Order: sequence, then C-alpha cells, then structure tokens
Amino acid sequence: MDIRKLKHFVALCDHGTFHRAAEAVHLSQSALSRSIQSLEQEMNVALFDRSGHRSLITPFGKALLVRARRMILESNEIHRELTLMRGGDAGSVDLGLSPTPASVLLRPCMVELAREHPRLRINAFMGRTPELIEELRAERYDLVVVDSSAILDPEGLDIERLPDQPGDFLCRKGHPILAMPQRDLGAVRRYPVSCSVVSGDLTRRLVEAFGPDGHPDRLVTFCCDSYDIQREVALESDMILMSVFSAVRREIESGALVPLGLFPPTLVGRYAVVRLAGRTPAPALELIYGIARRLFGPWAA
Repeated sequence: MDIRKLKHFVALCDHGTFHRAAEAVHLSQSALSRSIQSLEQEMNVALFDRSGHRSLITPFGKALLVRARRMILESNEIHRELTLMRGGDAGSVDLGLSPTPASVLLRPCMVELAREHPRLRINAFMGRTPELIEELRAERYDLVVVDSSAILDPEGLDIERLPDQPGDFLCRKGHPILAMPQRDLGAVRRYPVSCSVVSGDLTRRLVEAFGPDGHPDRLVTFCCDSYDIQREVALESDMILMSVFSAVRREIESGALVPLGLFPPTLVGRYAVVRLAGRTPAPALELIYGIARRLFGPWAA
C-alpha cells in the first residue's frame, strides 16, 4: 500500500475539502482526486461520499482512517530510525567479548557511546573465544572481540587484528617482591598468581620464555574471567597479576600496580575484532571498531 496515498486520504479526512487538502499536501486538486480514486480502486470500496464541495467519509473510510494514521506514524518512525542508524545514533548491537578485550574495551566504549550516542543499544556478553566464534557464526552476535590466537578456523570471518598488547607480572605498590634484589619467575612463584584463561598459543609462549614453570598449570593459582576481581585482589593482597597493560592502564598510571619487567617483548596478547564476512555492517559497528582500534593502540608506559 502506497503511504503517499494514505497521507492524501488522511489530509482529505482532516480538511474536508479537496481544495484545502490539496494545499496541505502541495498537490493540485486534480492530482489529489486521482490519488484518492486510485486508493478507492485499490481498496475496492468508496472512502468518501461527495456532497457539494465537501467530501464526507464513509464507514469504510472511517475503518481505514484509524489504521492509516497508525501506518503513517510507523512509516515516519521507520524513516527516523534508519536516519539515526545511518549516523550510528540508533539501532542495536549484540557484542561478544572474551575476558581481556572486555576489560580493555567495554567500560570506556560504553562511556563514550552513552555520551555521544545515547539511543544506541548495546547488548554485551562475555565468554571464551571458541564459544564466541561459534555463536557469531550462528548470528547470535554482530561482532566479537576475542583472542586472535584462539581462532582456529577463519573461513567465512572478517578478522581485523588489533595491535599486539604487551604485558607483564604486576603487583601492588609496596609488595614485598619489589624489595627483592633479584626478581625472576622463582620470586614470582613465591606468591599467588592470577590471570584469565590462557590460550594454547600463549601457554606455549610462556613456556618458551620461562621454561616448564611458566606453564599456567604450574604458575597460576587464581584463574578468573573478571579482571575487576583480579585487580581488586591484587591491590588488596600479595597476589601477583599477570595481565596486558591496557587492561589495568589506570592502575599503572596511578602507581597502584607496578610491572615487574619480566616479560620479553615477544610475550604479548593478540586480539582481533571479528564479524561475519560479506555482511553489510551497521554504522554502529564502525563506531565500535574505531573505539577498539584506539583503545588497543600502541601502549605508552
């Protein structure tokens, strides 16, 4: 059904005469008359009874009028919504994140979007990389930010790798290890160590860097997907946190957490923004891409 014809119909109902209705919709009277006749032919009913200069709405017209107003309103809302979506100001994004990307991206991303795009809806879910990729393929997510080394099958995926994220063992200010003349893995292992789930690739690189004692099964005493909890435990105890710097940027900059300087330059976190290949992205996704690129940018200590 042509929305323009419905608008012409509603205008004639509101104004009562073809003359005034034609002026309201910026048409000639003959053009408005043809539009109404076309709608009546489409509906196969008379919508108006002509009485002198006035057009009186029929029972069929009254039935149509209620729905026509609703359809016009909905049409206007659709156009408005799509216009907002084109600017990234509306719509909905289902976003999946593995623990480290969630700790780096989610809070500052939501602060920025809440300030700049308050009507944009973000549904954020945390999980492990293999499960998130599987659910992305099932179209449960529009976008996932995950450990790139754990993506085993890139087929059908649009993968944008983010800059490598350096990290280290970190401890609270005033931790006893900071007074030790020699800091090494042996010193670290005298204390509890926390981290999120470690991928197979990172496990291999930890063993290459530190030997068998660097394996998470030997090293880690507290494995937790929540960096907030890990951070609080490290700040309030002698637990040592194994993390990329970007996940605890504020604590490092304030001096509350101190890197021990044990990680070699090759021991970095590797992350990526992933979506299904060949799909038209909503502008809101590009906003999140831009924020991710900025937050995962080169680390400056």
